[in-house]
Amino acid sequence: MDAGAAARLGGQARGRGRPWAPGTAWAALWMASGLDAEWADRQTRYRIARRLGAATPEGLAWACRGRAEVRRFRGAESFLGPLRSRLALTGASALEPARDLLAPSAGVVDGYCAGRDLGALVDEFFLVDDPAGNVTLRATGFELIAPGGAMPPAVVGADLLESANPREAAAGRAILDELLR
Repeated sequence: MDAGAAARLGGQARGRGRPWAPGTAWAALWMASGLDAEWADRQTRYRIARRLGAATPEGLAWACRGRAEVRRFRGAESFLGPLRSRLALTGASALEPARDLLAPSAGVVDGYCAGRDLGALVDEFFLVDDPAGNVTLRATGFELIAPGGAMPPAVVGADLLESANPREAAAGRAILDELLR
């Protein structure tokens, strides 16, 4: 485990139990954002709705932690713009300063991609593995991710809450707290 991962893990509130299966985690985040999770059956949506009614921001983020493989890279700033357009942005990269009272960090990209596209993105944008890098790619098998925009608010909040940056974690907590009321 690298130092960045240890810091993120150490700053994360520990929850109970195993992570939810990816489909359940995505359904919970979609539902917390007020979206329809049509891929989940009625019984699963009912169970998720009950859990969301009693969830805390930290508990939701903990339960949904297995939704993607998170990898960090170092990338040249000249490639960050084109890379952004190929990802579904999340975390600080998806923040709107006027709404979230926290400006996205310049020179940093955080986004989701399809797991099958991860290697191609690394090659195309000359990304180098770096635990403290400026590019975070979250590879997932979830098929509803649309590149070029931002993820739903609950996804953004959960990803921010996992940040080692206290301001980002506080912004994530605030987003999830608002959604879970």
